[in-house]
Amino acid sequence: MKVEKEHIPLLKSLGLTDEDMERFDGEFVRYEYDPEKGVRLYDPYYSTSYDEYIDSDGWSAWSSEEDTFMSDILRGAREKAEQKAGPRPGDEEIADAMRKKFGGKKDEGA
Repeated sequence: MKVEKEHIPLLKSLGLTDEDMERFDGEFVRYEYDPEKGVRLYDPYYSTSYDEYIDSDGWSAWSSEEDTFMSDILRGAREKAEQKAGPRPGDEEIADAMRKKFGGKKDEGA
Protein backbone atom coordinates (compact mmCIF):
# COMPACT_ATOMS: atom_id res chain seq x y z
CA MET A 1 0.00 0.00 0.00
CA LYS A 2 1.36 3.40 -0.94
CA VAL A 3 1.48 5.94 1.89
CA GLU A 4 0.71 9.42 0.55
CA LYS A 5 3.41 11.99 1.35
CA GLU A 6 0.91 14.44 2.84
CA HIS A 7 -0.33 11.75 5.24
CA ILE A 8 3.10 10.87 6.65
CA PRO A 9 3.17 13.73 9.22
CA LEU A 10 -0.27 12.69 10.48
CA LEU A 11 0.83 9.05 10.77
CA LYS A 12 3.99 10.11 12.59
CA SER A 13 1.85 12.12 15.01
CA LEU A 14 0.37 8.74 16.01
CA GLY A 15 3.87 7.61 16.99
CA LEU A 16 4.76 5.73 13.81
CA THR A 17 8.34 5.65 12.55
CA ASP A 18 9.86 5.68 9.06
CA GLU A 19 10.23 1.89 9.32
CA ASP A 20 6.51 1.59 10.05
CA MET A 21 5.71 3.27 6.72
CA GLU A 22 7.12 0.17 5.01
CA ARG A 23 4.74 -2.12 6.94
CA PHE A 24 1.62 -0.82 5.22
CA ASP A 25 0.51 -3.77 3.10
CA GLY A 26 -3.12 -2.76 2.52
CA GLU A 27 -4.36 -5.86 4.32
CA PHE A 28 -3.06 -6.24 7.88
CA VAL A 29 -1.63 -2.75 8.19
CA ARG A 30 -3.37 0.14 6.49
CA TYR A 31 -4.78 3.55 7.21
CA GLU A 32 -7.57 5.78 6.08
CA TYR A 33 -7.67 9.53 5.74
CA ASP A 34 -10.47 11.99 6.39
CA PRO A 35 -9.87 15.72 5.74
CA GLU A 36 -11.55 16.69 9.01
CA LYS A 37 -10.62 13.77 11.30
CA GLY A 38 -7.09 13.11 10.07
CA VAL A 39 -5.86 9.52 9.80
CA ARG A 40 -6.58 6.35 11.66
CA LEU A 41 -4.63 3.15 11.62
CA TYR A 42 -5.79 -0.40 10.96
CA ASP A 43 -3.25 -2.58 12.78
CA PRO A 44 -5.07 -5.32 14.71
CA TYR A 45 -1.84 -7.20 15.49
CA TYR A 46 0.18 -4.15 16.62
CA SER A 47 2.69 -4.70 13.79
CA THR A 48 3.79 -1.07 13.99
CA SER A 49 5.17 1.00 16.83
CA TYR A 50 1.71 2.43 17.52
CA ASP A 51 1.17 1.85 21.23
CA GLU A 52 -2.24 3.32 21.92
CA TYR A 53 -5.55 1.49 22.05
CA ILE A 54 -6.71 -0.37 18.94
CA ASP A 55 -10.36 -1.35 19.07
CA SER A 56 -11.61 -4.91 18.52
CA ASP A 57 -12.37 -4.01 14.90
CA GLY A 58 -8.65 -3.33 14.38
CA TRP A 59 -8.88 0.46 14.02
CA SER A 60 -7.21 3.12 16.13
CA ALA A 61 -8.76 6.44 17.06
CA TRP A 62 -8.53 9.29 14.56
CA SER A 63 -5.37 11.40 14.83
CA SER A 64 -7.47 14.49 15.56
CA GLU A 65 -8.74 12.81 18.75
CA GLU A 66 -5.19 12.69 20.19
CA ASP A 67 -6.05 9.50 22.06
CA THR A 68 -3.64 8.67 24.89
CA PHE A 69 -5.87 6.25 26.78
CA MET A 70 -3.40 3.34 26.89
CA SER A 71 -0.27 5.32 27.67
CA ASP A 72 -2.09 7.21 30.43
CA ILE A 73 -3.16 3.96 32.09
CA LEU A 74 0.18 2.22 31.59
CA ARG A 75 2.20 5.18 32.86
CA GLY A 76 0.47 5.04 36.24
CA ALA A 77 0.54 1.25 36.40
CA ARG A 78 4.23 1.08 35.49
CA GLU A 79 5.14 3.63 38.16
CA LYS A 80 3.21 1.72 40.83
CA ALA A 81 4.73 -1.61 39.80
CA GLU A 82 8.25 -0.17 39.98
CA GLN A 83 7.55 1.28 43.43
CA LYS A 84 6.28 -2.06 44.74
CA ALA A 85 9.08 -4.07 43.15
CA GLY A 86 11.83 -2.03 44.72
CA PRO A 87 15.38 -1.94 43.41
CA ARG A 88 16.28 -4.44 40.70
CA PRO A 89 19.04 -6.96 41.34
CA GLY A 90 22.27 -6.64 39.38
CA ASP A 91 23.57 -9.19 36.90
CA GLU A 92 25.99 -10.71 39.41
CA GLU A 93 23.24 -11.03 42.03
CA ILE A 94 21.01 -12.83 39.51
CA ALA A 95 23.85 -15.11 38.46
CA ASP A 96 24.61 -15.99 42.10
CA ALA A 97 20.94 -16.80 42.74
CA MET A 98 20.83 -19.04 39.64
CA ARG A 99 23.98 -20.90 40.72
CA LYS A 100 22.55 -21.34 44.20
CA LYS A 101 19.27 -22.69 42.84
CA PHE A 102 20.60 -24.87 40.01
CA GLY A 103 24.15 -25.58 41.08
CA GLY A 104 27.30 -24.94 39.14
CA LYS A 105 30.41 -22.96 39.77
CA LYS A 106 31.24 -19.37 39.16
CA ASP A 107 32.54 -18.86 35.60
CA GLU A 108 35.79 -16.94 35.92
CA GLY A 109 36.09 -16.31 32.18
CA ALA A 110 32.80 -14.49 31.70
